[in-house]
Amino acid sequence: MDTVIYSASPLKAFSGALFLLVFLFGLGGFGFLSAIFSRRDKMLMRVGQGCVSFFLLLVGVVSAIVTFNTYQGGKNTVLVIVEEKNIVKRNCDRSTPCIDYVLDTTDGKKIYVFGVNEDTYDLIEVSACYKFTYYPAKSLLGEYLQTDNAYEDLYETTGNLSLIEKASCP
Repeated sequence: MDTVIYSASPLKAFSGALFLLVFLFGLGGFGFLSAIFSRRDKMLMRVGQGCVSFFLLLVGVVSAIVTFNTYQGGKNTVLVIVEEKNIVKRNCDRSTPCIDYVLDTTDGKKIYVFGVNEDTYDLIEVSACYKFTYYPAKSLLGEYLQTDNAYEDLYETTGNLSLIEKASCP
């Protein structure tokens, strides 16, 4: 019997991307409307604010398309063995350190790298088998712009996790 380690609805799996979209559209829309209807600022300032706001809205549209493509791509489920657990420390900015919890896994043919939260990281055991269900990351024009990748059969880009189950090894 498989034990559920982590479970997330699609809304929870994509909550970070949805928050980003709301932020971009909110800030871009408010700035654009402010640039149009504000009469107190000089014309050059309003045009600059409008251009920046338009850029934010454009980035929001592109982000929405990428998020939708990732969601529409469907879920993949893989049975993997966790080879290594890593805590990756990096600088988010000059004074704030960020910590990522990374699982290096393999199914014997491909390598999969999953980023998880701290609680899930603590529950995962090295050399144990797990079923990971995730949405593979899709880029905007990746299928059209990507050149031949010599490592395509060796590495898979993972995206938003929706389920982790402990499983028995084959």
